[in-house]
Amino acid sequence: MMPPESVSRGGVTLCLDEYFEPRPPIDVPVLRYRIEVAGQTVGELRLRLGETSDLRRYFGQIGYEVQPAFRGRGHASMACRQGLAVMQGLGYDEVWITCNPENRASRRVCEKVGAVLVETVDIPAGHVMYQHGIRQKCRYRVRV
Repeated sequence: MMPPESVSRGGVTLCLDEYFEPRPPIDVPVLRYRIEVAGQTVGELRLRLGETSDLRRYFGQIGYEVQPAFRGRGHASMACRQGLAVMQGLGYDEVWITCNPENRASRRVCEKVGAVLVETVDIPAGHVMYQHGIRQKCRYRVRV
């Protein structure tokens, strides 16, 4: 099944911006969607299409970022809900989302979309995230 070019809900639209072939460090295909509100780009959502242990433990299958000027308005939560619907349409029945333990806003997004905190894991010293100063990840699972 092909991913949708765009999806809209609650005033938030995801527009497929780019498809990335597998490449390190994630090594799975990635769909990058622009998050738009009233025709203005406010952030992006990335769907990582794979089932690797690295995705489930450290990277997550959904990544999102909202520009600072647009944060705190629920855009990330709405975009994640839409991303979960896209993942479901692509055949996923569960999706993993990770975030840094100190990122309260991202943790709230996970909770708002129905994700359940499974655990907080330490990043191994040889991992690319560790090399970038990240020491732990909260692992959330959401059934779609």
